[in-house]
This record gives sequence, C-alpha cells and structure tokens, in this order.
Amino acid sequence: MGRRAAGEMPRVVVHEASGNARVRFGGKTHWLGRSPQGVVTPEQLAKATRLWNEYLAAGNPPAIAVPQPTVEVVKVAVTPTAPPAITTSISVAALALKYLDHAEVYYRTADGKTTSSVDGIRMAARALFPFSDTAAVAFGPKSLKIVRDSLVREGRPRVTCNRVVKTIRRMFKWAASEELVPAEAWHALESVAALQKGRSTAPELPPVDEVPNQIVRETLPHLPRVVAAMVWFQRWTGARPGEVCLLRPCDIDRSGEVWVYTPEHHKLDWREDATPRRVAIGAEGQKVLMPFLLRAASSYCFSPREAEHERLRERRCQRQTPLYQSHVARIKQKRKGKAGQRRPGARYSTASYRRAISRAVAAANKVRVSQGDVEALPNWSPNQLRHLRAGEVEQALGIEAANAVLGHANIRTTEIYARRKLQLAVEAQRQIG
Repeated sequence: MGRRAAGEMPRVVVHEASGNARVRFGGKTHWLGRSPQGVVTPEQLAKATRLWNEYLAAGNPPAIAVPQPTVEVVKVAVTPTAPPAITTSISVAALALKYLDHAEVYYRTADGKTTSSVDGIRMAARALFPFSDTAAVAFGPKSLKIVRDSLVREGRPRVTCNRVVKTIRRMFKWAASEELVPAEAWHALESVAALQKGRSTAPELPPVDEVPNQIVRETLPHLPRVVAAMVWFQRWTGARPGEVCLLRPCDIDRSGEVWVYTPEHHKLDWREDATPRRVAIGAEGQKVLMPFLLRAASSYCFSPREAEHERLRERRCQRQTPLYQSHVARIKQKRKGKAGQRRPGARYSTASYRRAISRAVAAANKVRVSQGDVEALPNWSPNQLRHLRAGEVEQALGIEAANAVLGHANIRTTEIYARRKLQLAVEAQRQIG
C-alpha cells in the first residue's frame, strides 16, 4: 500500500473490537459512531471529511501518515484499545428526547401501533423535567431519588413510582449503549432500589377484582351496540381487551362446535418463546358474534366507524325539525375542520374501549341520580370482565381450566384471578373449624 498524498484525508476504518468507525489525524483518534455490519456509512464518511476540513482550516499541517505494518493491525484486533472516555455534555432533556425517538420506532406492535411502553417513557420524561438542563453525566442516584420522592409527594401509587424509576434506568442503559453517557452513569442509577410495600408513604393500588354481573347489565343500555357486543364477547370468553379489539372473521375457525379464535398478534408476541394464543368461543360468545361476521374477512368485527354511523342514524331518526340545506352545509363545514380530523378509526384500541365503558357508567349514574337513586355505579374496566370469567371457570372446573381460558403461561398468574381458594378455606372452616 502506497503513502497518502499531501492533504489527503486518512482512511476511515472500523475498530474491530468495538464496532465503531474512527479516523486518526493530528495525533488524535476521532470516533464516528457505531457502524452497522462493520461497514463505514456515508454519514460517518461525511463527518470525518468535515472534521478533516476543520483541522486543515485551523492551520494544522496535513501530516503524511505512514502505513502500519500488518502485524500491528492484527495486534489491534486481538488486543483492542478501549475507546476514549465520553466527553459529551448532552442534557437530561436531550437524552430523554433521543430515547423517546428510539422508543417510538422500537416499541411497536405488528400492525405498526406504538405500545404502552411509549406512554410510560413519556411519563418518565415528564418526571425528569426539573433536571432538564442538567448534564446527563451529572444525573446520579441522588437525583433519581429526588424524582422518585416528588412522585410520592404527588400521591402516585408505589408501583407507578417504581415503574418510572425503572424506565429512567433503562433510558440511561440505552444511552450508555449509544455512547451518549459513560456506562458508569447507568450503573450508578442501578443502585437505587425499588420502593418496598409497606416501607414508604406511597399509596398502594387496590387489586383488580371482577365486576359483578349486575353492574355490567346496568351499564350495557348506555353503550353503543358495537361496544356492548365487545363487553358480552369478553365476558363469555375471558379474552384480553386487546384481543377483543383485534377480532376479525378470518381469524376464527368455525369448523367445530366450539369456535377457535387465533389473534393476528397478542400481548406476549415479543417473547422469543411466545406460542400462538387461541381463544375458545362457546355458544354464548357465538350468539354475540354472529351479527358481526357479515363483513369482509380481514375487516375488524368491532368497528368504531360502524358505531358512529349507528349513532348518527339514531340522531337523524329522533330529529324533530326538518334537515334544511343550511344544516347540511354546516355539517359539511364541520367535517372540514377539527371535527373532520377526528374521524373514527378502523378498530377500537384498548384505551378507546375502556373510555367508552367509563362514559356509559357516567351516563348510567346520571339516570340513577335523576331517578332519586343515591348509590352510584362504580367505574369499571374491561380487564374486570376477564377476572369475572376466570373466577367462574376456576370455580366450576378448577385452576387449570381457568389457566387455559386466560392463556397464561404460568398457573401462578392465573391464581391472581381465582376465587376458589378462599371458598375452599371458608368451607373447610365451616366443616371442621
């Protein structure tokens, strides 16, 4: 290999041990970031060129680099030198934004929607606001404890405080892998222990319990027909809320007496050992589902667009005055504005499903108050329907049957939903106590 010509930039190479691109001149190594598949990227080459031009513009001589012997190259590969210490002064706010950008790409389901992990990262970023201008390398265990203590003072539940702390630690772990902060900064945050139950002033979340059948029945009249069907379907199958939202005719095997629904993707898809989730649909669930199967095979059974069309149709039927041309023009104008930008999607999300139930509970309570009933219905969530079905199956057929219905990989998880143990204990004490 010949010598470089005077003024020619040294060659950009990939450091074999670390996988980072680098270029050497002026007695200094310039690190250009990680190279995918060990190949120098155009961006890294452009960065090296910019650094080289700045070096020459500062009046430095274009030193001629003498090529290293082959034995020296082999020596670098076998006994690599450690990359230089990270001197970046990135702030906590900039770090949080970079991590959020990464999360919005990384934490996505198979259909392209961001997962709830992104919401958790946004919450953690908001908690870091008091330290926005602090250098990330200066954010240590004491700073993390200050963030945690502020959440406790706000009345956040203990599990929420621990989740935010864990997310911040994971944020710094990612930053260390991107060489935005030294690894020591992440390791130091790992020393902050989680809040233990009964050993802090943070309140505890009440356990999720099953919703009584009577409360479900009193809520149903105030739900759109589509959402009411979702509630009944989940109540009879014990499916997860996300699985109910994703239901399509093409995902249901109707060849047997009991239908089998295989969701396109499910909660545990991200795991390496994930197995397909299958939801058995008995006679009651089939009755609920039958009217919603008359559509394109790949369309979602429970559509918010369909629910909105039914709502508008009902409003038109109840209209007392004629629909004049001016009314039509005003409706068209609204559709062009913000109202038109919030058109219903192809399917419900778990959040919109939950909100629909909350609105129905509020509507039911308004009616109860007008009728002089002072006892309001408690707000409830779709997951409580899953608890309801789990308790029924476990009581009738045992914990293993409930485990199969819920699709848990571990019996211990199913026991959270169970009610039979307490009843057995009560019966034992009644007989021999």
